[in-house]
Amino acid sequence: MYGTQDCYSLLRDYYALRGIDFPDFERPENLESTDSIFFRHAKTLGFVLVDFDDREEGDVLIMRLGTRTPMHAAIYLAGDRILHQRMNSISAVEPFGRYYRQSVAAVYRYATGDVSR
Repeated sequence: MYGTQDCYSLLRDYYALRGIDFPDFERPENLESTDSIFFRHAKTLGFVLVDFDDREEGDVLIMRLGTRTPMHAAIYLAGDRILHQRMNSISAVEPFGRYYRQSVAAVYRYATGDVSR
């Protein structure tokens, strides 16, 4: 369910398991008429932009998957995989294949510590 079981909720859960709590944000009703929640709040949450080729486990990949602007967040995992929550589906670990690679608009790293533990 959008707003309770979505990609940002999964991101919050992933980081909470590592002792890092992020606030929840109200989700926009229309994804086609808004910009990314993550883009808007990344800096205040403690994330910094990193180069795609420098991505590491625990980094957040912001992707454009069927929306006007990049709205989808996935977590980069070891073994060139991603953890993400697609709409109307369950959370999944998938290979970071061509489709997802081509969809990445930005890579962010939590700047205040290593979260890959």
